[in-house]
Amino acid sequence: MHRYSSEREIEAVAFIAANLAFGRREQILSHVELILEQAGASPVDWILSKKYAAFFPLNEKSFYRMYTNRDMCLFFDGMRSILERSATIGGFFKEKWQKTGMSGNFENGRRIFLHQIIADSFAPECKLLPHSRDSAAKKVNMLLRWLVRDNSPVDLGLWKWFSKKDLLMPLDTHVMRQANELALISSKSANLRTALELTKKVAEVFPDDPVKADFALFGLGVS
Repeated sequence: MHRYSSEREIEAVAFIAANLAFGRREQILSHVELILEQAGASPVDWILSKKYAAFFPLNEKSFYRMYTNRDMCLFFDGMRSILERSATIGGFFKEKWQKTGMSGNFENGRRIFLHQIIADSFAPECKLLPHSRDSAAKKVNMLLRWLVRDNSPVDLGLWKWFSKKDLLMPLDTHVMRQANELALISSKSANLRTALELTKKVAEVFPDDPVKADFALFGLGVS
């Protein structure tokens, strides 16, 4: 995503990269590169013109791990719908957040999270997005870290309309292991409850930017 200068292109590539970000790093990067090679200079134009449909025919052949070509096509259908309706992906979700989200709002007695609003914007059949209300949504919360946080070599700080205080810790395998070893969490299950528990704990150190702790936990976990 750092290769691009247009906010629209950066957001699109961030969505692609984040939603394939599980498994071995080398495999993640190689599959993202396959898509970007097909997309050419403008991934957004590639998506809007539906050229992805030729690369991802509607079949059950695996593209990456459990994600099939059909799954990938559904994902890009969702991306195309968003890009057709808004000048930026951030603008699309900002409007949805302000209408139905906003920190502290509740739905049927449960707090609404931005990662849930994002997932709900894709078809329920789209396996790349987590549709369960109990999901930790690691990939989407990592995406939000990239797009909301700033002052780091990785994060982009494009979505200034969303507060860093309201970000949730992405429950990467390395982060989970390290958080358990340091007794920051009491569960080994990567679900929304655990993400909230860890976020609350690290907010004691970084109250204005709890996901800043992601760097430390991930680095310790990997090493």
